[in-house]
Amino acid sequence: MSDVEIVTIVIDGVEVKVPKGTNLIEAAHSAGVEIPHYCYHRHLSIAGNCRMCQVEVEGRPKLEIACNTGAQEGMVVRTQRTSERTADAQRATLEFLLINHPLDCTVCDQAGHCKLQDYYYEYNAKPSRFIEQKRHKVKAEPFGPEVIYDGERCILCTRCVRFCDEVTKTGELGVFNRGVHAVIGIHEGRELNNPLSGCVVDLCPVGALTHRRWRFNTRIWYTAEVDTVCPGCSTGCSAKVAVRDDQIVHVKGRLNTAVNQEWLCDEGRYGFGRFQPASRLHSQFVRDGDYLKELPLEEALNAAAELRSGKGPQSRAVLLSPFLTLEEVWASLAFAEKVMGLAPDSDSIAMQVKQRPLSDVEAVLISPDYAPNARAMNLFGHGIEGEDWRAKLEARYAKVLTKLKHGV
Repeated sequence: MSDVEIVTIVIDGVEVKVPKGTNLIEAAHSAGVEIPHYCYHRHLSIAGNCRMCQVEVEGRPKLEIACNTGAQEGMVVRTQRTSERTADAQRATLEFLLINHPLDCTVCDQAGHCKLQDYYYEYNAKPSRFIEQKRHKVKAEPFGPEVIYDGERCILCTRCVRFCDEVTKTGELGVFNRGVHAVIGIHEGRELNNPLSGCVVDLCPVGALTHRRWRFNTRIWYTAEVDTVCPGCSTGCSAKVAVRDDQIVHVKGRLNTAVNQEWLCDEGRYGFGRFQPASRLHSQFVRDGDYLKELPLEEALNAAAELRSGKGPQSRAVLLSPFLTLEEVWASLAFAEKVMGLAPDSDSIAMQVKQRPLSDVEAVLISPDYAPNARAMNLFGHGIEGEDWRAKLEARYAKVLTKLKHGV
């Protein structure tokens, strides 16, 4: 029996049942109502500093921030959709945020999926009344090998700071100076180089933090986004890949609370190049003395056939990559059986399985088993630990090895 107390609240005239204490942003979301926000993120602590999520709660004299207001029985809430008071407050918040924000959407990488841009058109869309000189801040400051910062675009939501404090616990970032002079910065002697550093770009609701390697790469509206699963390790993080002209141009985490929340490690995010066509192995090799000689597939198969007829099954072996899918494993086993004469349960068919030590930060998301499908091969009975495959191959005098895919 659950001890969670369910309460009924009313949001814009719609009754919603949620666990007691659920913040109003999540409660409204469950009813299909979006309350605009910048600093709030469901997997980070509450900061309450952007003030964009203000709502009107019946019986309270002041507007409340929805991110830090818990649902209580009988609560009546009015969002910007039904309360002009709330809508006016949100328009004012947007106007203040835009006072010193540069109007460089035409060259900003975040254009097209920028929350400041989206909310302006949805909730404000009025010309600026600010005629004074905008305040200038640091531009294009590298925070680390992968992330670059633009202080003029920053709205100080502090999502990036909280991520480094609470998730990776590396604490590289902080808020420096006060008032209109405040910026996000790196603590002295540090750089943003933790294994999940790219997540701060995903968290940034504007264009203040961008990927150095993808800077000015392509516009989001020229890409097609596809949901996928990261093949970098056995964690299997949910990811979203942006593709243009059959090339991967951007990778980010996708919401999956049970697996990776919304995070993606840098190895999975930036290591996509190994899956591009230029990085894949398309050839077969036959040993010629101390060297491997590249041969067309037909000639390599003929060489394998000669081994099959000359020295028997003990002279042949297949080494599979733990990066293969189950379908590819099945096709490989069929090839080994029908072409090379090896039974599916033969110990001449093996997949290398490696474990690696992880730091505390890496262990937040990364699995020590970096092969995404080694578990399946172990279930097939073809897993080999560590470097044992080398000894196994040498013991069987294997002369032909087809590396079916990257990853060994």
